[in-house]
Amino acid sequence: MMSFRSKDTNTQTRFNWPWRSESPLSAQLLIDIPPEIELSDYRRLPGSGSESPSGLLHGEGFKEEPIADLDIFFERLYEYFCAKGLRFIVTKWIIEILNVLFMVFCTGFFFLIVDWDALGHLKCGVEALESGEKPCDLMQVIKHNPLVPFTFPKMITVGSMVILTTYGLINFLKFFVQLRSTLNIRDFYCKSLKVTDLEIQTISWPKIIEKVVLLQKSQKLCVVRDLSEHDIIMRIMRKENYLIGMVNKGIISFPIRPWVPGAGPTVKSHLQNSRNHLILPKALEWTLNWCIFQSMFDSKFCVRKDFLTSPAVLKKRLIFVGISMFILSPCLVIFPLVYLILRHAEEIYNHPSTASSRRWSNLSRWIFREYNEVDHFFRHRMNNSAVHSLNYLKQFPTPLISIMAKFISFVSGGLAGALIIIGFLGESVLEGHIFGRNLFWYTIVFGTIAAISRKVVADELQVIDPEGAMCNVVQQTHYMPKRWRGKEDSELVRREFETLFQYTIVMLLEEMASIFITPYLLIFEVPKRVDDILRFISDFTIYVDGVGDVCRFS
Repeated sequence: MMSFRSKDTNTQTRFNWPWRSESPLSAQLLIDIPPEIELSDYRRLPGSGSESPSGLLHGEGFKEEPIADLDIFFERLYEYFCAKGLRFIVTKWIIEILNVLFMVFCTGFFFLIVDWDALGHLKCGVEALESGEKPCDLMQVIKHNPLVPFTFPKMITVGSMVILTTYGLINFLKFFVQLRSTLNIRDFYCKSLKVTDLEIQTISWPKIIEKVVLLQKSQKLCVVRDLSEHDIIMRIMRKENYLIGMVNKGIISFPIRPWVPGAGPTVKSHLQNSRNHLILPKALEWTLNWCIFQSMFDSKFCVRKDFLTSPAVLKKRLIFVGISMFILSPCLVIFPLVYLILRHAEEIYNHPSTASSRRWSNLSRWIFREYNEVDHFFRHRMNNSAVHSLNYLKQFPTPLISIMAKFISFVSGGLAGALIIIGFLGESVLEGHIFGRNLFWYTIVFGTIAAISRKVVADELQVIDPEGAMCNVVQQTHYMPKRWRGKEDSELVRREFETLFQYTIVMLLEEMASIFITPYLLIFEVPKRVDDILRFISDFTIYVDGVGDVCRFS
């Protein structure tokens, strides 16, 4: 991954501390550096002839209240740009609330109300007539007292519904809390930047940043100095840059087995003569963000002294979150399960080949991401790399599997085709039963097997050139570790590449498994790396005038 060292003359090393062998986090970790002047204190400074920077969100007139937090301001400026206007933000909020309500309904209906045992024995249509029973009544599979008896699985289901409802309620209230600032951002776009909601749908982000920088000639955003485009991006990506650095320095790696779901490429361990595996599922990313990055900065945008001098506090916080997550894990695992069914079941049913599609894992997104690379640019780069990545994996055909897949595809496709022809001749014939199943069921099963097996068959026109295929991938991912160079056609590189570019269904199952793996990591493994985490923050943090503490690589 490319690293960019700041060349700003207004930067200085924020931490220059000797790490002692007996205690990696000793006292005197911080040098007393005068804090950056806060906007809230600007009006109390001795007269300097400067104008108050307090007119940022309401056009030409200046208001009394300045921007309290420039990080949040620029983050919401970028979020508003990505959302493409206020109406899309409101629409997205409404859809998210409806999605949560729908998931709560589906969870309760399918896990509590539906009697699956009765549904399995229910006979309908021709089967009911042949057995002499009454036509099926679907109300027979509805439980009238779904919570009686109140078993442990039902308790887990109710707990998951409560958690999901709470999450939806928080999002509902959060929208109204942030609505005023969202309206202020819209006013800033319209009145200060002269960009309407219609124009924001087509304008590029670099042009927005350029307008913000030019605006500082008339309106002060930072009282220390005028911010450059680089400064603004460093503020937006302040926390993300630290996580990118930790992943690339191997801090987020643990001594786990390669078969553990979500385990990625190996990195050399600094403590032992062994190699650890990088791992960063979504659940672990969220918890690290909450435990570390949301609490490491003070109101001056500088790393807090007590955060760095109290590793025991961070360890306790990680363990507490891990234990809490372990207790709630049976409830939390229902969310991705329900989402998997609602999001992908219909897609796989109508397009079975999507089961063998691939996506970049969550870990790969932090390995490939550049410092100061905002999200929509990164997603564009990753989307462009998908086709080249699929082509690289096709450079390793397996003749045995391909031959077997051809046979399975031929047999299952032929049987499905024969049943379809029979259906054209007489539709009622498909209602006949073989081994307790009607022919409609066999048509669907054979068609699904044929579609999946065809995706496994190697392309006869495929040109085998692993080096060229990897070169095309690297042009987009910007990732080529030394151990891969000259070994593009090796099994080692292929296996590591597959841990980053996974089958969609495998990645979804791994995210479900991460609900149970993350508590283990937070309780037993991550606390062992707290000293390394704090050492990284101290060694790779610099102070930039007008920005605060940032990762050195940014």
